[in-house]
Formats: sequence, structure tokens, C-alpha cells
Amino acid sequence: MDMSHKTSRVFLIILVICHLMLASVYAFQTPYRKAGLLLSQRQADGSYAPAQDIGAPDERQHANYIEFLKREHRLPVFNPKSPRLYEEYQSHQPPLFYGLAAVVSAGQDVESQSFGMTVRLLNAVIGSVGVVGAFFAALWGFRSKEVAVLSAAIFALLPMNVALSGAISNDPLLIAFSTWSFAFCLRVWNSDFDKGQQVDAGTEGGAFQVKWLILAGVLAALACLTKSSGLIALVSVVVVSVAAVRKARELRSFKMVAILLLPLLMVSPLWLRNQFIYGDPLAQKAFKEAFTGSAQKAQIVQAIEASNAAGSPEVQYWLNWVGYWTARSFVGVFGYMDIWLNESTKPNSKDDPNTLYKGIICLHFLTLGAGLLIARKLSAHTRTVMASVGLCALAILVFVGFNNTYFQAQARYLFPALAGFTGLMAYGWYQLVGKRWQVAVAVVLLVYGYLNWVALSQLGAEFAKRVLS
Repeated sequence: MDMSHKTSRVFLIILVICHLMLASVYAFQTPYRKAGLLLSQRQADGSYAPAQDIGAPDERQHANYIEFLKREHRLPVFNPKSPRLYEEYQSHQPPLFYGLAAVVSAGQDVESQSFGMTVRLLNAVIGSVGVVGAFFAALWGFRSKEVAVLSAAIFALLPMNVALSGAISNDPLLIAFSTWSFAFCLRVWNSDFDKGQQVDAGTEGGAFQVKWLILAGVLAALACLTKSSGLIALVSVVVVSVAAVRKARELRSFKMVAILLLPLLMVSPLWLRNQFIYGDPLAQKAFKEAFTGSAQKAQIVQAIEASNAAGSPEVQYWLNWVGYWTARSFVGVFGYMDIWLNESTKPNSKDDPNTLYKGIICLHFLTLGAGLLIARKLSAHTRTVMASVGLCALAILVFVGFNNTYFQAQARYLFPALAGFTGLMAYGWYQLVGKRWQVAVAVVLLVYGYLNWVALSQLGAEFAKRVLS
């Protein structure tokens, strides 16, 4: 029996609440502006590497940006040679998230726990908006309430995404805008371009309307105003716009120009400012100048060569370092890539600490592969699968390009395309269980619920080991 409209909405509400609650728990488990040690990193003398902040990645610098806006009432100017570079290295970022957080945290000092919890809980709400976007992306894309619920479940319960929603970062807002932009792109992509009237907006299908394409562009522009990687969403809108021009009889060239011009007009003030100050619209030159002290591909490859390991150092770098690290962080790695999921709580256990990761990674590839292989035989979903693969491929290409210079195997850089990944996995899950949606939903909830239980059962103790009293 197919899932009813009411049942799908009930599941969506439950998933939104679960994401909000879990993100809040991660927020309270993670230390705020606490110095400590990174137990996965050693110094030359063998001691653990010290860190001024051991909580969520770059959270201290994101909070400093917010505080600067509240204090100075203007955007910061990023200086890669500043003696305060450690405190300011996020100052090149677009301002949308920081402005929103500044309003919400008005009157609170950046050093206070209340400031940290206020902005973290703001992101928990924003992350929940992204969950709803993932639901509608799959609903409008695959035209299936079952796949929509499964996609939203994976999106809502994936530990790495939940942890991001419980931290001070511009990632949750970027993910939310990118996800909703992709959802409206899929609505247009799967529209009936020959019909002149829009059917009920609550159904899976519908006739083409220009307003959905305009909305997709506006959301992509807001993603660009949140983080430079919002360009991935903007490219998706351009591709769908070109397809719409070719198919929609009522869409004339001047409408096409208007559709693309609006998001460009929205982001142009920021890009012009960056061009004037930094010499490029995205401020990437200044960022790369400041990033030279970070781990680089050449250093990793050199270390692999020095270890005399079998095989090509280049291949090992992409498979064992970038590939494996990224696949694990897609599931969940916490702190500064310092706390990894481990089922075993026994001291000095000889169990493989990566067993859980290996199982979930295999599951991810299985469901992705099943979704892609089965879609080849079902033409009704071919366009959605192509769009999802295209979005994921675009994010991966940008990620690979960055890791070709710097070693940054963090899957959160792929999360502007998270709805594409979860949609394909959800489609695979649904097909693998023979369209028995009750079984698929139960298994997805159990698997990802268990992952969060493992993570939260160890986070408190692991952070306590690292905090300097």
C-alpha cells in the first residue's frame, strides 16, 4: 500500500523535530570557546598538539565575525597578513548568516555561553528548514512520497549534518538555501512544459511556471550571499533555465534574461566589493594566501613516498587520504577532525575502530549504486537522477579541485549537494526493499538513529579528555 499524503506529512514533522532536538543535544555536548589538546595530532616532541578551540571546526572565527558586525556595524576586511589571522580567517566570507546571527544574539557577549547556545540553536532551526527542503526535492523530483520521506530521514539524521546544525557556522544556512533551490529546480525540471495551468502545489507533478524558476534563482543567490560555494546552486539554476528555454513555449528570451539577471543583481554588490578590495569577486586570492600554512597535497604525497608504502603515492593520496577520510566524515567526524565514531567503549580494545564507518560507507555505496542502476530501467525518473548526479558531480569537482592543492577531506564541503546524495540513496533504499516503504523507513530510522546514539554516547567523554582545565 502506498504512503498516504497525511502519513508523509506526519513523518516530515517528526523528522524536523528529531533534527531540531538532536542538533540541540550536539550543541550542548560540544564545548564553546574552550582551549585544549587535539589527541589525533602530535608535535615533533611527541606531545599532543594544543588548540585554542577544540569544539566545532572554525566556530571561534565564525563567532568573531558575528561579534565584529555587532560592534562595528560594517563588514570586516580580511587581511591574510594580520597578526590576528587565527581569530579573523573567516572574515572573507559573505555576510548573510553573520548578519542574521548578529540580530538574534543582540546584547550577548561573544565569550559567553549564552551567545554560543543562542547562535547554535538558531542553526538547529535553520537545519530543520533544510530537512523540509530535502523532502520536497525528492517529492518533486521522484514524484514519490515514500522516497521523499526516506530522503528527509537520511538528511535529518545523518550525524555530520546534525552536528553542523548544532554549531556556529554558515554551512547550515548554505545547505538550506542550496537544498531549497535544488528542490525548485527539480520542480521545474519535471514540469509539463506543454500545459498552461499549474496543478495543485501539494501534488508531486505540475505544469511549468516561471515563478518556480525565479524562486530557485533567488534562493541560489541567497546561498551565494551565505558562502562562495553557493555558486553550485547558481550553476544548477542556469542549467535548468537553459533547459526551460528550449522546452517551454511561453518562455521568451527576455524572460530568460530576467530570470538570470535577478540573482546576479542580488549578489553583484558583494562581488563588486570583493573585486575592489581583494582583486577577485569571491575573495579567493586572499583566502588562499592565508591558507598556505594548512596541510597541502604535496606534503601528504611526500610523506607517503617517505613511508615506502606500496603503490603510487598519488593514488594512495586520493583513495586512502582524501577518499576514505571524506567518506568517513560524510557519516560524522567531530571536533577538529579529532573525534571519530567507535562502537567499542572497552579500554585498550583491539577492535577495528573503523568497523562502523566501513559498514555505513558500504551501505551508502550500495544504496547509491542501486538507485543509479535501477533508474536506468525506469525512464520516469531518469531526469531526476541525471539532475541529482549532476549536482553531486559539480560539488565533487569543486571539492577535488580544492584537495588537489590543499588536504581538506571534510565532507561538509559537499553538503550544498546533500539533497542530491540523500535523494539518490533514498531512491535506492526504496527499490532495494521492493517498494515496501514501511521496511525502508524503519531500517533508515534504526541505522541513522543508532549512529547518533553512538556519537552522542561518546562525545561528552571525548571532549572532556581534550579540554584544558
